[in-house]
Amino acid sequence: MTNTIFNLSSISMRMRQQGSALILVLWVTSLLGLLMFGVISTVRLQNVLSHDELQRTKALIAAEAGIAIAVKMLLTEPSAIIADGKVYLFEFDKIHLSIRLRSEHGKLDVNFSSLENFSKLLRYNGGKSYQIEQLAQQLQKRRNNAEPIQDLEELLEATSMTTDLYQRILPFVTLWSGRGMPDARFADDPLRLALNLKSVSRTMGNPGSAISIVVQAELPDSYTAEISTTVLLGSTGTDNSLYRTVQWQER
Repeated sequence: MTNTIFNLSSISMRMRQQGSALILVLWVTSLLGLLMFGVISTVRLQNVLSHDELQRTKALIAAEAGIAIAVKMLLTEPSAIIADGKVYLFEFDKIHLSIRLRSEHGKLDVNFSSLENFSKLLRYNGGKSYQIEQLAQQLQKRRNNAEPIQDLEELLEATSMTTDLYQRILPFVTLWSGRGMPDARFADDPLRLALNLKSVSRTMGNPGSAISIVVQAELPDSYTAEISTTVLLGSTGTDNSLYRTVQWQER
């Protein structure tokens, strides 16, 4: 937008030539009109932002309720919900919830898996041979130094892994299973193919205590929010809570 520049000296000259009183009134009126337009536009924008923030907060609260629903079902009705990535739909007060659970036992634990399986996952997701060899050596060095990965994002900081490769393997890796090999009953298809895991029935089996939960909430006016979290089920021993959150992300 082109800015309007007011030349006060030329306005003053014309005011003396054409009648200062009338021109001054018109000029001040126009200036006030521009200022008021700016104020009104700012207020409207703030109102829109406030409304958006309010609706997003409502959606996030609804998503948190979805996490509570998922945890309750895992603890009280484990046979009614399977942590293998299946989507479960719920509705209350015209709010739609989409809940997806995944057992961390069905993922590859970067601190406990063999470097061979870690390399297979990288290769399946497009890693180059030289990258795979280098990344495996860097991970082995961390293990030799008794420096386990504490946060998955450390794979970007402690190794030469690219962001693109990291995003591709992220759905299939964990820090909380404690297993050397993923449980095929809860593994996603790409991981089973990458590691050549046998196909087994997903209707039975203990998913373990580490569960990833993704909840998307949609309000009646179509505002949405999503929370992705990883929880460890069971009392923490400090505040008698039924689970502990080890990862949390809002979108």
